[in-house]
Order: sequence, then C-alpha cells, then structure tokens
Amino acid sequence: MARGTLARVLPLGGQMRDNPAMETKTYTDVGRRTPPSPRRRPGLRGIWLLVLLAWVVLAVVGAMAVHGEFRQGVDQRADRLLESLDYSLESRQAELARIARILAKDQRVRELMSQAKAMVALEGGGGGGDGAQALRRELAEAVTPISIELIHGQDRVLQFHLGAESISFLRVHAPEHFGDELAEVRPLLGQVFRQGRGAVGFEVGRVFSGFRAVEPVWAPDRSGASRVTGTVEVGTGVAPIDAYLQESLDARAALLLPASLAEANIWDEMRRQRNIAPVGDGSYYLDGPAVDHPGLAAALEDVRSDEQGRWRFAAEGEQWLGVLRSVPIFEASNGRAARLLAVESVEGLHAGMQQRLVTLLLAVFLAFLLTVGALWLLSRWQGTRWMVVVDQAKTERDALFQLSPQPVELTDADGWTLQVNEAFRQVFGAAAFVDVAESSESCDAPEEPRWSGRGLEGLQLEAFQRAVSRGERWNGALRLPSPLGEMGWFRVQVVPIRDELGQTYRLWWFFQDVERERRAVAVAQAERDRLDDLLSASPAVIYTFPVDRPDHVEYVSANIREILGYTPDELLDGPDWWAETLHPDDRERAIREGDFNAWADDRKQSRYRLMRPDGTTLWVTDNARLLRDADGRPERVVGALIDAQETVALERRLAESERLYRSIVEGVEEAIFLVRVGPEGTFRFLANNSAHARATGLSADAFVGQTPADILPPDLAGGVQAHYRRCLDEGRTIRYTETLDLPAGRRRWRTTLTPIRDEEGRIVLIVGVGVDLGEF
Repeated sequence: MARGTLARVLPLGGQMRDNPAMETKTYTDVGRRTPPSPRRRPGLRGIWLLVLLAWVVLAVVGAMAVHGEFRQGVDQRADRLLESLDYSLESRQAELARIARILAKDQRVRELMSQAKAMVALEGGGGGGDGAQALRRELAEAVTPISIELIHGQDRVLQFHLGAESISFLRVHAPEHFGDELAEVRPLLGQVFRQGRGAVGFEVGRVFSGFRAVEPVWAPDRSGASRVTGTVEVGTGVAPIDAYLQESLDARAALLLPASLAEANIWDEMRRQRNIAPVGDGSYYLDGPAVDHPGLAAALEDVRSDEQGRWRFAAEGEQWLGVLRSVPIFEASNGRAARLLAVESVEGLHAGMQQRLVTLLLAVFLAFLLTVGALWLLSRWQGTRWMVVVDQAKTERDALFQLSPQPVELTDADGWTLQVNEAFRQVFGAAAFVDVAESSESCDAPEEPRWSGRGLEGLQLEAFQRAVSRGERWNGALRLPSPLGEMGWFRVQVVPIRDELGQTYRLWWFFQDVERERRAVAVAQAERDRLDDLLSASPAVIYTFPVDRPDHVEYVSANIREILGYTPDELLDGPDWWAETLHPDDRERAIREGDFNAWADDRKQSRYRLMRPDGTTLWVTDNARLLRDADGRPERVVGALIDAQETVALERRLAESERLYRSIVEGVEEAIFLVRVGPEGTFRFLANNSAHARATGLSADAFVGQTPADILPPDLAGGVQAHYRRCLDEGRTIRYTETLDLPAGRRRWRTTLTPIRDEEGRIVLIVGVGVDLGEF
C-alpha cells in the first residue's frame, strides 16, 4: 500500500509507525526504558465454575417454581370442579322438592290417590284390578303435562306410592311395573309417610337410583280429618349434572353405586337395560348409560374402594383431573355412600407448564453460553489465554483507556496513530486501525508529518508545533470529518508525554464534540415527534393545562380530530373550549368536579357528555391528575379523555339485567337472603326476597342491615353465626337443618349457604337459600 493511500484511510490523517513492536507495546518504544514488572492475579477459572453453578441452581429453582405453579393451578381447577358439582346437585334437589310439593298439593292428585288407596284395598292390595287400572290411567293422564316436561331427556322419574308399605301404584317412567312394596328397600318413603313431612335424599331403588324428593299426599278420611294416603316422588340421576358440567366447564360426570346395594336393590333386568355394571376394582357399579368419554372411561378404571378425593391421570395423550364427592345414601345400613365422579381436562395447564419449562431451560442455557462467551472475550481482551493468569496492571490501564466516554487517541510525536479507544471508533470510525505489518511492508521511509489532515493549518499549526516542542498542552478547535463524510467542530486538547531525556515522544489527543448539543436538540425533537405519533394512535385524547390558567390548553394530542371532530389548533387558540363544548345537562356537575382543589389524592375521574361540531354528543371519561412542583404547589393538570359511549350503553344494559335478575329472585318460592362478611369477620344481612319476608315475617326494612343477634334470641343467634362461620372457614357450599323462632312463628328450615368471592379470592358475601319444612 502506498503511503498516500494510507493517509487517506485514516480519518484524522494520522499514520501508523513502521514498527512491529507497537502491535503489543502501545505505550513504549523499542529501546526505551522497560516498565516495572506487572502485578499478576489468578485467571477466570474460579469465576467460570461459580457462573456454571449459579445457572444450574437457577434452572433447578425455576423448574421447581414452574411445577409448583402447575400443581397450584390443578388444585384450583379441582376446587372449582367440586364447587360446580355441589351447586349443580343442590340446585337439582331444590328443583325436585319444588315439583314434588306442587304435585302433592294438586287437588286432583289428592282425590285420585285417596280413591286408589281404597280401590287397591277393595281389590286385594296388588293394584292389578280393573278399578285400580282405571284410576292409574286417570292419574297418569292428570300428571301427563308435567311428567313429559320433567322426564323427557333429563333422566328423571315420577312415582306415586300408597300406604305405609309404600306400595308402588304408578311409575310414570315405567308404568308396567307396579304393586311392589318399597318401604323396606326405600326407607325415605316410609319416613315421609310416618312423619307427614317432605324430605330429600339419595336412594337406590328397583328401577332407578338417584336423588329423590318425596312429599306426602294428604286426603280427608271418612271422618273428615286429613290423613296421609300416600307419597309422590320426583327423582333425577346424574344426566342433568353431567349436562351442566359439560356446558359450563367442558367436564363430565358419572354416578357410582356401592356394589352390594346395587346388586341387592336393582332388578337384574334393569341393570342389563341401563348398563349398570361394576367399574374399577369392583367395589362400585356405574349407574349407566355407557361411557363414551376418554377421560371419564380412564377415571372409572382407577376407582377403588378407598377414598381418593382428587387425582391427576393421563388418557389418550391428554392430562385429566378427576374428583370424587361422596353422596350419603339415606339410612344405608352398611354406612357405604354413593359417589359422584367428575373429570376435566387439564391439558392446557400441562402444556403451558411444559412450554414454560422448555423456555426456562433454553433461557438458562443461552444465558450460560453468553456468560461463557463474555468471559472468553474478556480474557482475549486482556491479552491472555482462556482461564490463565493475566497482567493486572495492563488490564487496569487498558480498561481506563477503553471505558472513557470521551474519544481518545494516542499518537507518536509525528502524528502516527498508535491506539484509539471505543468512543473514538464510534465518532470517527474504525478506519484508523491499519495492520502494522501491512504498513511496514508498504512504507520504505518515514515521511514528514502531515498535520493538515487533522485540520491544523497556518497560525494554528504554528502554535500547535511550538507547544508540542516545549512539552506544553495545546487547546484548540478543529473541524474534522466523520465516517459519513460530514464535517463537525470538536474542542481538542493535546497532552505531550516526555521520555527520560525530556523529549516529546507521545501525544494524547482528547476530543470533545461541540455539536453534541445541536444533535441532542434534534434527537429531542425526533423523540417529541415520535411521542406525538404514539399519542395520536392512542384511543385516549391527552391534554394538559396550567392551574393558573385552566381555560388555556397547553397541549392536546392530534387524535382529538378523530374522536371529537376538533383540531388541536381550535383548542389551543380558542377561549375556554372545554366549558363551551360541555353538554348543558352536564355542565354544572362537570365544572364542579373539575375543581382540582377538591380532588382526592390529586386525581379525578369524571364522566360527562361533550358536543361535537356536527351537533352530536359523545360520552367521555375524564381521568386527570394534578402535578405539583418540588415545593408541593399545584403546577399543571394532565388528563386523558376516553370515549365512553360503549361503556355507558353497557352500563345501561347491565342495569336492565339487574332489574330482570331482581324480578326473577323475587318471583321464586324459596326464601333467599344475602349476608355481607365484614373485614373483621362480622355478619350483617344485606338483602332478602319477598318469599323470605313472607315466610319469616321480617320485612326488608326490619331485616337489611341487622346482625343475627339483632333479630334472633342469643342462643339461636349463636348457632346461626356458627353456621356462617363454618361456611366462611371451609370456603364451600354447606347445607344444614335448623329451627328458628321468627316473627312468623317457630319453623323448621333446610338452609343452604354458598360463599361468594371477590376478584382477590376473599369471601365477601354469603348467599342463603332456605326451604321451609313447616312448623316444628
């Protein structure tokens, strides 16, 4: 390479000295005084091992955290599945009890049941005579409308029984079967007949097993007194519960019967027809129909006689969650309970866990590789081999030189470039680095210094050379080129370095960009333009105004044209634009809410209407914040106007839905009440429906806002609060029977309490549903 070509490559006109020793010794020349022996320290071997151990520990801890999060998610799914199972079961039982009461109180049903009892006794007790057959057909026709709606597609039964022996008179779901005595098999029927009071429970019958609601049928005898002549029974199986879970959670459910009870109670013909067969280890029977769901089929194979509660399993390449809920059988002699089995897919949670584990391991592996690479580069930068001892003095000196934010260059006395730092490369480019060996081969003889390449000419060059020859510092301003060919002004300081003879043999060049402020202003303007573009794309109109001139808008984002139809110039130049565009019906309130002196925590949120230029109105939500100076004095207000048109419409629809929901709650026959749970665990009644007010004698005015101790005797209030406390502690729906003295009299209640949680998972409300069991 020719010397002239080399000079053009260097951005400041500097040249590399033809001396190979400068490749490793940039601060000394061959033949000069040898520097003192450098201090030495161990290399990076220990650091590398510590980094490896740290990343391994991080990967293990992260994997444990991800798996723990997955287990927590599965437990939350199991709790939700059990709560949904309980809600479905309780709601179905309440519905069955209501239907049974309606049928038992029907005057036509009571008359036919009274005649049927007498006719069966007259014809011999079996119920197969002509008179009994005629009454059976007449009773079936009387309940046909409700039976069709009740039984069709819902796996439900409707049955009428006679006398204390509970002789089956009419099975609407199986009319060909009648005349068998069920009192011994079905103790619930005998209890209802003897006590004359309805009851709900689970039983295994001859044809059907499930949840049953039984009510006594009263009819006058010959003396005119009312007596229980028989019972009416409404029951359901697992199909409605399965349908509810499938619709709400995409889960499935099945009913399991104790094997001994299923074999003893259910007729063989019915077991074959309804696919009632043993599952798991044979201790339970599946109460049909046949299962066609992969998760449910796999869970049935895992059913054992011991309690499982909840478990996770795999089936057909998916992860499933199974839960079991015990269902007590009414007065079962062996103490065994039926079970409700529900399964739900947790494949999404499992796939998410696996994805997070893979991401974590890849991130740790990549970070480990980057760390190792950084350590290797550090060792190479220090001029040492990988994981060997390094020169600490040289490392510290080079680090100080390279880390300087100011462009620095080291040259010899003739302007030949020896070394530059990273800041110099960024400002003037990397062309100053030319291979020393290449320059030595192409340079036959030294050439006179060429200071013009550095912008030194005329009187300025003379002052520079005079200062350098004396070993004095020189300061000046030079116009230098960048790698892109642009010229810029720099403040330059040159510091000479003397050798042991007092002669200048090195020059330190320090450069300061005096055009940085101009570029900083340009960058700030570009950032402002990008901010304007960002705010213009936002759905909110951003604005600000000083507190001493609230009618003067300092800034408003350009998207106001799209949202409100005004240009920013109309707001910035117009007098008190905001007050003039307020809707007349909202102006007084909006101006009052806009007084920042009354804002809580220096913030406000207000909703009002603004007038568009075309005369239409727009609901907006105004979120504003008051900014204060360092002394706490109000300085300016910054706010955002958000289009709230859809929000207002949604709130109106929600209000209509609330009114509809209230009308439904007020129209049901069950007594419903709401209890608020205070922060300190207190209970206070929040609301009740009309059925509750009629049954208890407590109007809403006398009920709302009271505690149990305010309306009940101390002994009863303590019991009621204990039930509320149990519901709060267990965090699930509970059921119990209680007797209360209320203004309407002493009555017995079957009460269901369901906890309601807020967004943070805390129980804040308890919903109670009471079924009046009659006077005690």
